[in-house]
Amino acid sequence: MPITLNIHSVEHDQVIRSIFVSAQADYAFALDSLVPLIGKLNIQREVQNPKFYDRLARDIVDGCIMPPLTLAIVDPERVQKIPTKAEVKRYILNNIEDCFILDGMQRLNTLSRAFRQNETGFPLKRALYLNVLICGSMDLLLYRMITLNNGQKPMTARHQIEIVASNVYDFEDAEIPVLAEKRKVGQKRKRGAFKKVDLIKGYLAFLSESINIDNDKIIQEKMDELIASKIMHSDITSSENTFDLVLDEIERFHNIDGVKPWVLTQNNLIGFCAGARQSVKKISKISDDEIVKIINTFESAFTAINISKIKLGNARRKAVSHLIANISKYRKMDHDDMLDDISQEI
Repeated sequence: MPITLNIHSVEHDQVIRSIFVSAQADYAFALDSLVPLIGKLNIQREVQNPKFYDRLARDIVDGCIMPPLTLAIVDPERVQKIPTKAEVKRYILNNIEDCFILDGMQRLNTLSRAFRQNETGFPLKRALYLNVLICGSMDLLLYRMITLNNGQKPMTARHQIEIVASNVYDFEDAEIPVLAEKRKVGQKRKRGAFKKVDLIKGYLAFLSESINIDNDKIIQEKMDELIASKIMHSDITSSENTFDLVLDEIERFHNIDGVKPWVLTQNNLIGFCAGARQSVKKISKISDDEIVKIINTFESAFTAINISKIKLGNARRKAVSHLIANISKYRKMDHDDMLDDISQEI
């Protein structure tokens, strides 16, 4: 059966610097090309109880028009210029396996179930509408997801971020050693490796530009709302610094003798990621030797803080975030100057 995919429009989203495509396909295209994407990424909540969608399944067979599905793909090179309709059609068809379902997973699953139950006479050529978002970075795509879905109870912004980060940022490209969340029986623990949960917390800190991402004093639901609000107000859409750049520097720190244990520490990593939103490109220009000197000076200054007067973990996150965000200033300071400055920030 020939593939049906008609492109209606190709627009540019100026806020998240992405290409937005409006298209029309049919149920046959969805069954062949989109349903397989359901299990590819755990991008949304699990498929819900089929009984919730029995009415939709019957309506599909009877010829209803479903609300548009939304697909997404991250491709920094493709967003450099707006493609023609013919170009974007070829691109979508050639890269459909790299897309994921941003909105409509439950509907797709229901469509598949309705087809299996009613293959004879199923309306395969019935119109199906699609929105396809070709985004330059996962950071901006997550921003769009949060602005669209914040406040929805089935899946919080925090949950979306954690799932997307755990799927998209497998950290293989950056060659960062990561501990498996569950080790196999008999498998030895990797020494000198990051915990995946710590890296995901670092990503939350980067997106929200905040170290306050897991405060036990705040109930989880409200904490999720605060994180989403911080992300939406952190001006990430105008930032040229991406988490990919931050991962590059985390990898570099991990490979520097004397700094590796420092960056592996959860509170340091979270503070680093929060502060690096402002300064990651400046950090990349500082030599390894000077990085060692800055970290050693910082640690020497921090040990002079009276820990009985502070909440140590939170103070460390805050101090590291301030250090990293203002690295150009701190690289010129000695122990006393750094102690004086940091003590006023925590």
